[in-house]
Amino acid sequence: MRVLIRADASPAIGSGHVARCLSLAQVLRQGGAEVVFACRALPGHSLERIAEQGFRALALPAEYAGEEPGASIEAPLPWQADIAALGACLVAEARFDWIVVDHYGLDHAWQTAARQWARQIAAIDDLNNRRHAVDILFDQNFTAGDPEYANRCLQPCRELFGPHYALIRDEFRREPVPISLQPRRVLVNFGGLDAAGETWKAMRALADFSELEVDFIAGTANPMLASIQAMAAGQPRWRVQTFVSDFAALMARADLFIGAGGGTSWERAVLGLPTLCIAVADNQRANAERLAAAGVHVYLGSSDEVDVDSLRQAIGFLLGNVSLRRSLAEQSRRLVDGLGARRFAVALAGASLALRRATVEDSPLLFDGRNAESVRRASLSPEPIGWEAHQAWLAASLLNPGRLLLIAEADDGPVGVLRYDLAGSRAEVSLYLFQDRMGLGWGRALLARGEETVRGHWPQVTVIDAQVLPDNPASLELFRHGGYVQSVCRFERVLKDPLHD
Repeated sequence: MRVLIRADASPAIGSGHVARCLSLAQVLRQGGAEVVFACRALPGHSLERIAEQGFRALALPAEYAGEEPGASIEAPLPWQADIAALGACLVAEARFDWIVVDHYGLDHAWQTAARQWARQIAAIDDLNNRRHAVDILFDQNFTAGDPEYANRCLQPCRELFGPHYALIRDEFRREPVPISLQPRRVLVNFGGLDAAGETWKAMRALADFSELEVDFIAGTANPMLASIQAMAAGQPRWRVQTFVSDFAALMARADLFIGAGGGTSWERAVLGLPTLCIAVADNQRANAERLAAAGVHVYLGSSDEVDVDSLRQAIGFLLGNVSLRRSLAEQSRRLVDGLGARRFAVALAGASLALRRATVEDSPLLFDGRNAESVRRASLSPEPIGWEAHQAWLAASLLNPGRLLLIAEADDGPVGVLRYDLAGSRAEVSLYLFQDRMGLGWGRALLARGEETVRGHWPQVTVIDAQVLPDNPASLELFRHGGYVQSVCRFERVLKDPLHD
């Protein structure tokens, strides 16, 4: 699978768009995909950062004719110029399976034009200021499902909405931060650019807490960097870093985080790190407020609403309230499990999932997969199966013209098993995923690809049905989303009307 990611970074845009796309790109690469970035060479761009992480990055022009200088982050780009520049970079490139675009300035017009280079388009969006023409619309924020955010897509598309899909790098999936009775360490980070100057504000608010060890992460583009470094020089327990190679480890050692309401919200949540949040952009406010209402962090307001004194008081209050810090940690980890990037990657890879007929050589794979405890727990026959019984079952299945036994494979190996049993014009489906594929959305891809196979193999089939245990909510949800209609705990999907065949 080949994926092109279109995202930019600059002092006005910030570095969060590229950062979250890198989280997705890393997971895609682990799954065998080739990922290429296309970014403008704006001041404060991330082209070197992308290259350092082993991805090819195509440099688009920093200036386009007709573009308004100093335009806001949400201002539309001259999309025709961007498409032309991208086309010049892609002259020698093969087509992509997906283009993923994460940009507030590009909408349905750009997406429609970009289909000349890809079969499918996905958009990452957390605003409601433009319309999309995509196959997947992704929004990890709480606000994604709000009524005012509805109908953002001009065509039927799959929606990946909410913190369940939060784009988090693997290094953040570790043991939760321990909640200490006597907190000693604070971490301050407002992004790589911090144009609002919140790091400097936090530094002045923390000046009275001489007993604390404080790590300040302020990038080289921070407008107050010289002042920050000068003030820290007089504080032996303070450290200022312009670059951190293992941010997750630094967060895991902290007792309190002071930061913005962007992408690090999800990284803090998966670690259960108590946080004081200040929104540094208008597009962060709604989600920061919703996360506060869910008990995930303490939201103090936007940068222009929070002064040094109010931040100082909030720091003292939260450091002294261990019950509140424990509650914030518990609610955070309940909301975010750190697998969102994998779920997004599966949604992309599922469209090209390969199905093949099982063979005798698959016997060990099928045996281990069917006997996994998680699979047996959801099975109508939960007892373990012996090797000899399994061998006999497989031999009979492969010879049975009324049974279709399929193995689903992604670029990085087998994903799961589908079995269809024919009964006249109906076929009953059962499926399971291999142990490390569960909880990521592969089941939906298996059902869709399996349906295509059944249509071609048994054209007489008009209905597919399934039996599901009533205490198996994951399977119940899977079949509902797959277009199956429930009757008690049995599902069926009508493929065609036999009266109009």
